[in-house]
This record gives sequence, C-alpha cells and structure tokens, in this order.
Amino acid sequence: MKEMNDSGKRQTFSTGAVCDSDDGKARPDLISAFALERLGRWLEAGRKKYGERNYEKGIPISRRFASLYRHLLQYQMGDHSEDHAAAIMCNIMMILHMEEAVRRGLLPPSLLDMPKYRRPGSCHEEDVRVHADSGGPQIRFRQVDEAMALWDD
Repeated sequence: MKEMNDSGKRQTFSTGAVCDSDDGKARPDLISAFALERLGRWLEAGRKKYGERNYEKGIPISRRFASLYRHLLQYQMGDHSEDHAAAIMCNIMMILHMEEAVRRGLLPPSLLDMPKYRRPGSCHEEDVRVHADSGGPQIRFRQVDEAMALWDD
C-alpha cells in the first residue's frame, strides 16, 4: 500500500478533528455549480453528436481556438441560438485538457499547433511597462522601444 501524501501542515477544526492542510492544492469545489451544470449539458449534446469523450482522443488546439473565438463573437453579438457561454467554457476546458495531456505524454505535441509569435524568453514581465494618462492606458515593450530607437538613428 502506498503512503498517504502529507504536506506537513495541519488544520484543526472546532470539533477537535484534524486533517492535512489544503494550502496550495487544487480547489475544484470552488467551481460554480451553475457553470458546471451548463458545461455538462453542452458536453451531453456533444456526446450525442460526436460520441462520449471524443475530445480526449485529441483535437488540435487551433481548432478549439477557432471554435472558441466564433462562440465569443456570437455571444458578444447577442446571439441566443445556442448556449455560447457554455461552448466557450467547453472550448477552454478542451484546450486545457490538450495542454495537460500533451505535457503528461498522453497525446502528441503536434496538437499544440498555435502559431508561435514570441521567441522563448523574448518578453519578460519586467520588459513591459503600462502607463495611463488622459489618453488612456498605453503598454510599452522594452524590446520594441529599443528597436524603434535603432530605427530612428
């Protein structure tokens, strides 16, 4: 039998009961029951159309992103022909699933097929400056500013 995981921290309740702390642990109990119910209904419709857990076989992220974006636009435009908010949540869930399944070696990396517009390490938080004035917020990137300065020389 495997040993029980132990964070080394304890939480004591007013009853005297003690358990391991939940600090730093995932909290799926905080997910909205309403949102989860709508997502479940959307997944049920998908099950009828495509088969149960079809997405777990692997769908390129770019395809999920395209669907996500269409549903975002339909929601923004006030289209109520289907539950676009649930579809948005479903697409995000599927993207997260693909990322994790690839990371864990369960699906091929080719599913992570979004365009790469940044070189690894090309933009760090300290390279981004936000300035707000009467004209609204402006976001400045150090690399862009440096390239523009070289161009102007």
